Amino acid sequence: MGVVTGTDTQAPPEGVDPLLAGVRRLTLLADETPDSEEIFRALARELLSVPGAEEVQVHHLGAPGSAQDLVAVYLFDAEERLSYLLPSGERPPGVSWVAQTGQSFLAAGERELAASVPRLPATGQMSCALLLPLAERGEVEAVVMLVRRQSVAFDERSIDVAGTLVHQAATALALVRARIEAGTDPVAGCMNHRAMRRRLDEEIVRAARTGSPLSCLLIDLDNFKLVNDRHGHQAGDATLRGVVQALVGEFRAFDRVARYGGDEFVVILPNADLQSATVAATRALERLRALPSLQDESGVPASIGAAQWHAPMSTDELLAACDGALLRSKRQGKGRVTGASAALS
Repeated sequence: MGVVTGTDTQAPPEGVDPLLAGVRRLTLLADETPDSEEIFRALARELLSVPGAEEVQVHHLGAPGSAQDLVAVYLFDAEERLSYLLPSGERPPGVSWVAQTGQSFLAAGERELAASVPRLPATGQMSCALLLPLAERGEVEAVVMLVRRQSVAFDERSIDVAGTLVHQAATALALVRARIEAGTDPVAGCMNHRAMRRRLDEEIVRAARTGSPLSCLLIDLDNFKLVNDRHGHQAGDATLRGVVQALVGEFRAFDRVARYGGDEFVVILPNADLQSATVAATRALERLRALPSLQDESGVPASIGAAQWHAPMSTDELLAACDGALLRSKRQGKGRVTGASAALS
């Protein structure tokens, strides 16, 4: 392969506007995480940095009929997070107004703060509080509050910046949740854990109705943590995507590959008994060993546990049988396929 030269477009150039850099980070994060809390933490980090909030509170509004809101408080570059449950009847008037109107407002001065967010002045010196709605699909689901205790009140520019960042975070959250609803893992690009369980439930019902065999594989990448530790998470994510592509290419078109979590994958094998499943798993193991690797050993080493469904096993019991077989593969030296015994599966 020839030497490639150029500019890394993933990294913002030096001197880029801090707002644009923050929007970019939130946009990229939406493609990298399935965790809504990571989006909120990243938003808080941007708000503490760019508009210059000294404290960020996120009031997660309870669902209709709920008696409580969840309030998360972020401090010190958002690495410190406190949270507590607030009875809906004690929701600050300012938070209620933003939730109902979908509009933002700035409370500055002793009287305005006492009327809008009475709890805050009681906790110490206060300069101002900026409240903004975070809306998804036209519904306000959280109210974001930027607090300054000692600095002067937010100016018009800071308010615009904060509003832009909150809007971008709402867009990122919508994308993450849409992906979860669609059943796709954002990193590996395959079926996610939730969708896998739903599909396995369906396959069990089908197997019970038709009497056809059904097997399942649980694949664990051996020593995968070393890839992240030595080469970084981007290299680890690229390895996961390569593994998925290899598995999808190895198994049948109607088999399903899913990310179980971390560096573990599940393969659902309809119309396959345990013997067929272990043969297919052995071929998959060889294919993974042929992948390009950042480690010293060739390929991507893995251990596999296989199990066949038998009535009246549940989804959890089938996955537990796979997990038990995988554990035996690990104990026997890794890099092998182990089938669950009939008694266990």
